[in-house]
Amino acid sequence: MNQKTILSFGEVLWDLLPGGAVIGGAPCNFALRMHNGGHRSIMVSSLGLDTNGTKAQKELIRLGLPLEGLQFVSKFPTGTVEVSLDADRNPNYHIVPGVAYDQIKLNPYLEKIVRQVDAIYFGTLAQRSTRSRDTLHWLLHHSPPYAVKVYDVNLRKNCYNKQTIQESLLQADILKLSDEETDEIANFFGLGNKDLIKMGKHLVNQWNLKCCLITLGSKGALAFDEDGETIYQPGFKVELKEPVGAGDACTAGFVHHYLKGDLLKKCCQVGCGLGALVATQSGATELVSMETLERFLNTCSEFQIDARFKHLIPS
Repeated sequence: MNQKTILSFGEVLWDLLPGGAVIGGAPCNFALRMHNGGHRSIMVSSLGLDTNGTKAQKELIRLGLPLEGLQFVSKFPTGTVEVSLDADRNPNYHIVPGVAYDQIKLNPYLEKIVRQVDAIYFGTLAQRSTRSRDTLHWLLHHSPPYAVKVYDVNLRKNCYNKQTIQESLLQADILKLSDEETDEIANFFGLGNKDLIKMGKHLVNQWNLKCCLITLGSKGALAFDEDGETIYQPGFKVELKEPVGAGDACTAGFVHHYLKGDLLKKCCQVGCGLGALVATQSGATELVSMETLERFLNTCSEFQIDARFKHLIPS
């Protein structure tokens, strides 16, 4: 496999789930999946010098993720998120403000490593603070011209504004957002009625993206690219256990194959398959082997189809 160097920037935190605490944060979940896919995966975040920070280090070591990009602060606690599940097992988040990942600083290590990366993944949450946001945008501006910039919108209540999203879109090559997040994006940028196909194409054109991925929960995903191709991948039917981290896994599967130069259809299929498998397990970070994923993709024959996009499925 052609190993890539992937920098994932943002929150490492503890998801406080009904069944117990699990290490998470979208950038952390993505970094772990890319590491599992055989890449050099660098997680850039900040942890507190506290019990949760120590536990986070131990858990990341257990999961095999290198700690070279982590920073530590004494005056801010390690991030936590209270996660509850509704009747349909969709997650709701209460995010604690003023935590360690709001304090990610530029340092000599980052100044050096950013010039070697093949891709940078980033979201919106860690940009709520000036310090972390400034560090991120310095890295984005000083990465190699060939580095693919992946922006996972990942909106969380009271943790974003239009300017942050707009500046992030200007930097992005790949945009990922969920069906639910399209409402806010449409409102911010005056995109009118919620026609996801028109919106996906519009976002690619307006922001000069290489591609856009819109996840549809259990019903799969839509993908659009700069050449005008539109793909709908139905959702793989699985027994849902906990959807936290499934969207991040979908992004990782998509990006893994995008960096290999695979077709948009393949990227979308693998992304949805990996997301479905992650939704069958507890917590966002338990690893899925490439063999397990490949076997699942080859044997799963039941799908959940979004009727709005049925016409995009080849007959």
